[in-house]
Amino acid sequence: MQFNLPTWLPASENGKRTDYYAHLRGEVIEAIPEGCATILDVGCGKGTLGRWLKEQPGVKTVHGAELFPAAGEEARRWLDEVVVGNIEHVALPFPVGSVDCVICADVLEHTADPWAVVAKLKTLLKPDGCIVASIPNVGFHRNIRKMIRGQWRYAQEGLLDRTHLRFFTLETIEELFSSNGLRIERVFKKVDAGWNVRILNALTFGYLKNTLYLHYIVRVRR
Repeated sequence: MQFNLPTWLPASENGKRTDYYAHLRGEVIEAIPEGCATILDVGCGKGTLGRWLKEQPGVKTVHGAELFPAAGEEARRWLDEVVVGNIEHVALPFPVGSVDCVICADVLEHTADPWAVVAKLKTLLKPDGCIVASIPNVGFHRNIRKMIRGQWRYAQEGLLDRTHLRFFTLETIEELFSSNGLRIERVFKKVDAGWNVRILNALTFGYLKNTLYLHYIVRVRR
């Protein structure tokens, strides 16, 4: 989908995060294919993304799932149905084979068993449906530099968010989905490295390419 900044988004956000539960991820939106009429946003927060999606041509229904009750209640203002609870345990009331696209924007790394979560979400997909997932890259160059210095300090958010339970590289992201009979159709990469790291990557003939990305956004299908 083509991302256009909505008029109702606070001007102070200016494309950047101001509220952890109300962030509009343009790079995730761009990975959602055209023609998705029914969408499930897992980790929907306050429903900001879902609200934007419901304004797009062809999108008829947007459901959400959210761990935190306060954010989930806010999302109910905008989405068709919101399930509040841990995605690993909560029952999802959506019919099998009814969803065109499931969005997991920085969600799977917070779960104890992301393989089981993917298996659970896969059952909701239509035969030609997809999952769009954003997953942090533990092999990001800043993270590697910290580990070399013996540092592994958790933070409120980011690569070492203290609520992250699983850590992934591109290879293990592929394994996560392939173990559930899903294949990566496309990887959306955004370079988040300075000129010095990019030059070093070029001098090593691309050996460091996977350290350039803060996260990977993947679109997967059966």
